[in-house]
Amino acid sequence: MTTKEKLEAGFTILAILALWPVILGWENPVYQVVLGVILVVFIVLVAQKFRRIRSIYNATKVEAKKRRPPPGNPEEPFG
Repeated sequence: MTTKEKLEAGFTILAILALWPVILGWENPVYQVVLGVILVVFIVLVAQKFRRIRSIYNATKVEAKKRRPPPGNPEEPFG
């Protein structure tokens, strides 16, 4: 795991823990601002994660196209 992925995981855990005051019914105006900031940062992290997954997927598609097919009868895929 890279440092960036560790930070993302840590922030995800922090975001989940930040929901507990809502579950317990605690209300404070400062807490509403904190929840808004956490929501914005979480949306950015999710977007980055999707971008990273998409780039990895595209890289594997390029690798798969470069591979040569195995020798043998193309009608029988498993041998």
